Amino acid sequence: DLYEAARLDGAGAVREFFAITLPSVKAEITTALVLTIIAALKTFDLVYVTTGGGPGTATTVPSYEVYNRAFNLKEVGSASAVAIVLTVLVFAINVVVSRIGEQGQERAR
Repeated sequence: DLYEAARLDGAGAVREFFAITLPSVKAEITTALVLTIIAALKTFDLVYVTTGGGPGTATTVPSYEVYNRAFNLKEVGSASAVAIVLTVLVFAINVVVSRIGEQGQERAR
């Protein structure tokens, strides 16, 4: 019904996408973005198995750095600090993405 009304009003395909399709899937996009960000920041196993953080530190990710500092370098304090910063970073990014998603939903109403 919405697409038909938009076509009757003279909206083209691009306008239909930005005025109807995108706002109706904004919540799903927000959820997918949050999950993707969390998955990207907690990637450990792939880096550990394939490269071990190397060559040098080229493929080091924050979760691997926590492991490396805690178990290889025996710097448990700095590993804890990196883990806390990573947790706060994930939380902050998710709050920002969620708020952006909520703003988009409010505009669509």
